[in-house]
Amino acid sequence: MDDEAYETNLRVFQRARTTAVLTASITAFITFAAFMIAGFDIQVTAAWMFALSLMSGSALFVIIHIVTTNDLKRTQRTPQP
Repeated sequence: MDDEAYETNLRVFQRARTTAVLTASITAFITFAAFMIAGFDIQVTAAWMFALSLMSGSALFVIIHIVTTNDLKRTQRTPQP
């Protein structure tokens, strides 16, 4: 693998990872607030926070990874004037 391909893969991974972490943390905060307002105990709230954050973060990681990879491939194929 050459340096350009490595940097491209690294950029795609970092963008997807950062987006997934931000999404998971926002999901955890919203879940905590909603479940506490609704009156659930902390064990139920923590379980739902973990589950929903994991699902939203991993799903968004995969989506952003695919979209960013396709976007970078498209821009690399387009000749620059």
